[in-house]
Amino acid sequence: MSQRYFEDIAPDEELEPLERLPTEDQAVEFFGRDNPTNPAFGDAEAGRRMGFGGALVPGLLKLSWIANYVGAWAGPGANLRSVRVAFRRPDIAGKPLTLAGRVVDKRREDGRNVVELEVVTLADGQPSVRGNVQVELPSRP
Repeated sequence: MSQRYFEDIAPDEELEPLERLPTEDQAVEFFGRDNPTNPAFGDAEAGRRMGFGGALVPGLLKLSWIANYVGAWAGPGANLRSVRVAFRRPDIAGKPLTLAGRVVDKRREDGRNVVELEVVTLADGQPSVRGNVQVELPSRP
């Protein structure tokens, strides 16, 4: 993992897309098989019976992937300041998701180097999660 530096970042810079394939086991095991909130999170067959087509991918799992995606892009000397997301539609395990993002702003704020990113998870080219992440990057030595 390489380090990104504030001076090297430009607005509208695209993050390299990353494809993830959530499996039914990942989706089910994330919350556990006895999830009381929605049977489709704990049982792929229940998800099919409910009309989803399989086990639902938990939003918190996708949120963790977004945080890891940005963290890997930023590098080990970076700090995630904030992560805000909106869940737009459900995703079904077994279907690929693409994480993508772009830099929307960079600024000095209270002596810190802040980079703001828009991130998204895409399924079949359609956004299922949209987010805004602020990351603090170091200056070039």
